Amino acid sequence: MKSKFVQVGNVKTHYIEAGSGEPLILLHGAEYGGSAMNSWEYNIPELSKHFHVFAVDIVGFGHTSKIFNFDDAAAFRLQHIKEFLKVMCIDEAYFIGNSLGGGMTLFAAAQDVPLWPIKKIITISGGGPNRKEAHDVLNHYDCTFEYMKKIHDYLFYNDKWKTDEYVRKRYETSLIPGAWEAASAARFKSPLAKEKELVIPDYSKVKVPVLICAGDHDRLKRDDYAESLKAKIPHAQVKIFKDCGHCAQIEYADEFNRLAIEFLKS
Repeated sequence: MKSKFVQVGNVKTHYIEAGSGEPLILLHGAEYGGSAMNSWEYNIPELSKHFHVFAVDIVGFGHTSKIFNFDDAAAFRLQHIKEFLKVMCIDEAYFIGNSLGGGMTLFAAAQDVPLWPIKKIITISGGGPNRKEAHDVLNHYDCTFEYMKKIHDYLFYNDKWKTDEYVRKRYETSLIPGAWEAASAARFKSPLAKEKELVIPDYSKVKVPVLICAGDHDRLKRDDYAESLKAKIPHAQVKIFKDCGHCAQIEYADEFNRLAIEFLKS
């Protein structure tokens, strides 16, 4: 497992690479302190036994350049990953995304011409709307350790993931220069700007197999998240993790790894 950088256009892009074989792209969530390592540290060692893993810090997060595009932030992030694939000479890949990462992947796949060369998708609590009240809590992080503990309380169900030792890893990532500003920029808008509507893609256009993973105690997602999303995607399956929050790949890493390898290789 190696930490590397590559220049993707004007974005210095950090990623973690491991293993060999067919490419597997891992995309993390957009919570403060979100990064490839914080999202996938318990998955990369096992997944890399079967795939050539690239866990990417999305633009604005982790150790990737802290850039935010006010014209169209979503399109900028999507284009960044598209260009990353080109730079790395990846013609086709499997994708696993948590939260924002899963939503981005489904969005890319739901276009008339998919934006990325996707073989299969696993989305973990990604895609569809979030609970507004929970989203508002996550969006008002003040760079204090106590508030990061509050964020963990929303992300995870088991108290194992709310200890000071574990919280400190995400907290320290959130303090990387420019990280708070890049994650907060989406909230900045002119007093004259109209409220933007959440753009939900036409998921019926997704042509590749999709596995939707969800926790039964996810405070960020609606109770019907997984089944509602499954109903919109032609080739979708659902796995609900019991006593689990927003990050099943962390709370149930061993079970998730087995499930992911089986789904992707079948």
